[in-house]
Amino acid sequence: MDSSVKITIIGAGSAQFSAEIIRDLCVSPGLQGSHVALMDIHEQRLEMVYRLARRLAAEIGAEIGFSKTTNREAALRGADFVINTAQTGGHGWTEAQRVLAEKHGYYRGARLHDFPQMALFLEVARDVERLCPHAWLIQSANPVFEGCTLMHRETKVKVLGLCHGHYGYLQIARVLGLDPEFVTAETKGFNHWIWLTDFRYKGEDAYPLLDEWIDKHAEAYWAQDNFEFHDTQMSRAAIDQYKLYGLMPIGDTPRFAGWWYHTDLAAKQRWYGSLGGFDSERGWQRYLHKMEGNVRQIERAVTDEAGRVTDIFRPVQGREQIVPIIDSLVNDNECCYQVNIPNEGQLVQGFPDDLVIECKGVVSAAGIRGAASPPLPDKVVIGEMIPRWRRAECAVTAMRSGDPDYLLHYLLHDQRTRSRGQAEGLLAEWLQDPRNAQLAAWFGGAKQQ
Repeated sequence: MDSSVKITIIGAGSAQFSAEIIRDLCVSPGLQGSHVALMDIHEQRLEMVYRLARRLAAEIGAEIGFSKTTNREAALRGADFVINTAQTGGHGWTEAQRVLAEKHGYYRGARLHDFPQMALFLEVARDVERLCPHAWLIQSANPVFEGCTLMHRETKVKVLGLCHGHYGYLQIARVLGLDPEFVTAETKGFNHWIWLTDFRYKGEDAYPLLDEWIDKHAEAYWAQDNFEFHDTQMSRAAIDQYKLYGLMPIGDTPRFAGWWYHTDLAAKQRWYGSLGGFDSERGWQRYLHKMEGNVRQIERAVTDEAGRVTDIFRPVQGREQIVPIIDSLVNDNECCYQVNIPNEGQLVQGFPDDLVIECKGVVSAAGIRGAASPPLPDKVVIGEMIPRWRRAECAVTAMRSGDPDYLLHYLLHDQRTRSRGQAEGLLAEWLQDPRNAQLAAWFGGAKQQ
């Protein structure tokens, strides 16, 4: 069934991500006739993605229309779905904030870049509430956990957070030598903080297979240390977290859970291999270099009229859930997905209903219904979930109230903070940056000693 809907992509200048979404739309029979509004403030990148989108649709033979604009309001009017993938200031501003935090003693940054992001998320959500109140707002840019919770509490918009970290269970299956066709997994928690609550191979509990691998093969696997970036999912850190808490951390969780894995580069190398993992100074620069290479490849493909962009973006459905979920909502194709939605009905027990959590959800034309599952073990809840919730509440409450004390609390709970003056010094300099003028006005300036 063909269904004509308007899909707006905010931050569409992210060529790799936007192109994959557009490709997925082009190969989705139930969404033919739809229109995609591409919006970005960077005109050159926007033009490149627009040209790429039209060529993709033409090569695949898809009936998808496109428009481009730097005006967010114009892009949002009449939208049925809004996908927000924007990163405020791009990687450059994120890196500048990281460098500033390191100057004040916060190795690899203090995640203050999440606050400009949340400010943008809230602006977009309020525009959606005003201009297309019936649209679904699909949040893919980080921080999904705090950002979706903030938007849910501050607006009436239908907010859905999506991430692909839950696919980490497939990496476990690959390393264990399991046929993925016969592997099933259940994960839940907070975005980037999810745990493997059920893991089966051919219907049988597969955790014993993981235990056997740890006993017999883990050391040899880690000794290889020949990964392009790292293998976070099967790293020493991930296995250590499994032993400590009783469940396997999935996807991005091994990157973030446990401050003791990240005290310095030597610690990162011990737990994630010689590169120090994805988030080390070495790993992150390699990632940025690879991303730059991908963008250059896309630019060459777009400007080379003799080539085919489908040689880069194969005309098959990718692993992102965005387009299949839109198809389920529009065409009533009921299916289960990994979603970030409000915790209504205590989907993750022990946390507020208005907190956005990650779990399995059933999606159809009736909407999105979270699937209930057994509680997380106490060791996971007390050891990792409650501390992570506390940090999120500091961030969300700061953005809702404009009280700078919550920014201070956010840093005082950081294990790298050695004094109140250290935290206050970072906040003062951060808020004085002209790029943070909007936040500085909201918080009334950092408290000075």
